[in-house]
Amino acid sequence: MDANPNKADYEITPKNPPNDGIIFVDHAPARRGGNLGHALVEYEDGKILAFYPNCNEDNKGHSAVGWMEYKRSEDYGETWSEPIVLDYSKNLFDEGQKGGPNTEKFSAFGEKAVLTDNGDIVIFFLVCNITNDAIWRRFQIPTYIISEDGGHTWSEPYELCDNRGRLYDARYYNGEILALHFKNDNEINFLGNQDEHVYQLYVSKDSGRTFELRSELPFDTTGKSYGTMGMLASGSIIVYIYNRNAEDTMDYVISDDDGHTWSETKIAHFKKKIRNPQMAVLNGSYFLTGRSGSYGEQVEKGHFLLYSSKDGLNWDDGTILRMREAGTGAYSNSIVVGSHNPNRQNRLLIQSSHAYELSLTNLLHWWIDTT
Repeated sequence: MDANPNKADYEITPKNPPNDGIIFVDHAPARRGGNLGHALVEYEDGKILAFYPNCNEDNKGHSAVGWMEYKRSEDYGETWSEPIVLDYSKNLFDEGQKGGPNTEKFSAFGEKAVLTDNGDIVIFFLVCNITNDAIWRRFQIPTYIISEDGGHTWSEPYELCDNRGRLYDARYYNGEILALHFKNDNEINFLGNQDEHVYQLYVSKDSGRTFELRSELPFDTTGKSYGTMGMLASGSIIVYIYNRNAEDTMDYVISDDDGHTWSETKIAHFKKKIRNPQMAVLNGSYFLTGRSGSYGEQVEKGHFLLYSSKDGLNWDDGTILRMREAGTGAYSNSIVVGSHNPNRQNRLLIQSSHAYELSLTNLLHWWIDTT
C-alpha cells in the first residue's frame, strides 16, 4: 500500500528563522557561485568538514565550470576555517583549462562523504565532461578519494565502478560503505531514458579500497532521477527516487538484508513536491530537504523545503526554509552533528545553495533540533 501524508506530531526548531539561514560562503563579491557538491562529514567529535563548489557565471551561474573547496570546524560548526581548495578537483579542472583547443575539459564535484570505523574519510565525486557544455552533462565514471588524517591530505582518485553515471548517496552502515549509483551517462538527459539506466548499490568492506556491485534496485527509471538513501528504525535501508512526471510523489524501495534484495516499488507523497531529495535521521525523527515544485495557487517552484516524518514513509506538509529570490538554487545535503559524543544532544546541520543573482549562489546553513 502506498504511503499517505501524515503530519508529524513533534516540533522542529530551527536555530535561525526558516526564511533566513546562516551565510556559510559568500560568493557574491567575486560573482562566483556553486550549486552541486555539498559533501559533509563529522570526522571526530565536533570536528566537521563542509565541502562546497566554486564555479563561474557561465549559463547564468547554473554552472559546472569550477572546482571544490571546503572549510573545517573544530567546535561543532560554531566557527569555520578559511577556505581550503580541494586539490584533486582543482587540478582536474586546471588541466583542461590550460590545454589546447582539442583538450577535453572535466570538473569533479564532491557530493557525499562518509567516515569509516577506522577513521578514514571517503568523499565521492560526480565527474562531468564540460568541453562543450557549462552544465553537468556527459557524466563520467564516479570517483572518490580517501583521507586517513582528518582531511589534511588525500589519496589519488579511485574509480567507483565501470559504469558512467552519478552517485546520489553514500552511507556507512554495519561496517560497510553503501554507495547508490545511477547508471546513466547523461548524454541525452539526467532522467532515465534507456533500459540500461538502473540504480545500483555498490559496497565496500575495506574502507573504500575496493567496491563490488551488490544489487540492482527494482525501479522503473523512465523519467526519474535523483535519489537518497536512509536507514529506518527497523534497521532496513530505504531508497527514494525523484519522479519528473509526478513531483508530488517519490518511488521508494526497502531492503531488510543490507541491500541484497529489495521490496516492490511503493510511493510516498509530498504536498509541496520535491526535487533533489536528501534524507537524514535525527534523534529518531526523519527529515528530507530539497527543492519545491509548482504547487497550490500563486506559488512557483524552486523554494528550499524541509519535510519531516515519524517513520520515514509518511511525510508532513513541508516547511519552506528559504523562498526562491532569483534563479536556480536549493541543492542541499545534511548531516547529524554530535553523534561521536554520547553526552551531547545531536543536531542536524543542513547546507544548501541559494541564488543571490540569476543562478549564482551563496551557500547557507541551518541547524535543526527536535523537541
